[in-house]
Amino acid sequence: MTQREYHEFFRTPRFRWWKPLLSLGMFVATWFLANLAIGLVAVIYDWSTGRVDPQATMAGEITLTPALFTANNLALAAAIPLAGLSAWAVFGQRPKWISSIAGGFRWSLFWRFTAVAVPILLLSFGTEVLIGGPPELVWNPDSLFLIVVILLTTPFQAAGEEYGVRGILARSIGSWFSSSRVGLVVAGAVTSVVFMFLHGAQDPWLNVYYFGVGVICSLLVWRTGGLEAAVALHVVNNLIGEITLPFGGLESMFDRQAGVAGPEILIQISFTIGLAAAMWWVSKRLGIPRSSAPAAVQPESWR
Repeated sequence: MTQREYHEFFRTPRFRWWKPLLSLGMFVATWFLANLAIGLVAVIYDWSTGRVDPQATMAGEITLTPALFTANNLALAAAIPLAGLSAWAVFGQRPKWISSIAGGFRWSLFWRFTAVAVPILLLSFGTEVLIGGPPELVWNPDSLFLIVVILLTTPFQAAGEEYGVRGILARSIGSWFSSSRVGLVVAGAVTSVVFMFLHGAQDPWLNVYYFGVGVICSLLVWRTGGLEAAVALHVVNNLIGEITLPFGGLESMFDRQAGVAGPEILIQISFTIGLAAAMWWVSKRLGIPRSSAPAAVQPESWR
């Protein structure tokens, strides 16, 4: 059986050029419907509780409420099962294979990478506080709800982005190329641009950051043969980034207009690069394989 790296795992003897398009089409369509349904429930809830004026919503005025924040997280989390099911429907690879070349999410590796990520990203957060000053924190009626929602849904939201972008999208693009290196470069570049645009930032410094994170996560997925390292980085980063959210309001959470960031974002990028280097070192030390034959059984140590 031919060995394949993560980004080219769809390239099996039954591969056809149109299959990646079909799998992506199925994924995007089903995710859009899930996003629409979940978002609609949140909007109706806000209307029924008087949190939002229906006329204002109809006029295009969108207010980020705790319900909409929860809906956003759940909609992104839906990408996890939808990515695996779309790949299964088109390529015949069961959903567990979207997680890694070992045929499953390797929890032991995830917790190792999480342990590496926590101190480094906490140090990054602390550095930002020292430079910018401590934020003003105020307990409000939404604080408890947001704390619970962040802890329960943000990890799945972050993982969902990885399964959608570094998972099915990267694999679909990478499978078009007979050269593994070319597929890696093209898939990494395209998915990083997509990841950047999905965040809707109009600030150039933020776009540099999002693109850089996309490249870093793509390299980690390639080096480790799975999504665990990228998911660990993404989950820890988002949880730490939302530490102050329950006490400062949601108004500025998605404020990504030009001018909201500056060269100081390079500090955060530097810490992220340092984290990626540490994860790379751990991967090398553990001897984690980068390739496997699709549907091959892997040793238990990599599950």
